[in-house]
Amino acid sequence: MSVHFEIRLKPAEGALLRTLGLIQRRGFAVTELALREAGEGQLLRLALDGRGRCPAVLARQVERLHDVASVERVEHEPWQATVADCARALASLVPANVIEQQMTAEANS
Repeated sequence: MSVHFEIRLKPAEGALLRTLGLIQRRGFAVTELALREAGEGQLLRLALDGRGRCPAVLARQVERLHDVASVERVEHEPWQATVADCARALASLVPANVIEQQMTAEANS
């Protein structure tokens, strides 16, 4: 059975990784993931396979994370992310100096 959550993350380094790590350690598998900038943070939508685990308990555990502003269980709605949404989300995970180094290396090749 798949369960869907909408999680608002505060603007903090590693917030996404800490949230996904907790979900994985609690025995849930991420089957669908979408990430968008939302004001001062990020909006994370997840479809999870709980393999019989209680999603309400997971929601309370995720909500306790310092980087999480809110957790809401939602009905499944496909979320069409644009290429720009994906690029912004990925850029927030990679430090700017790493991207600049890669671009410089490619330009020099």
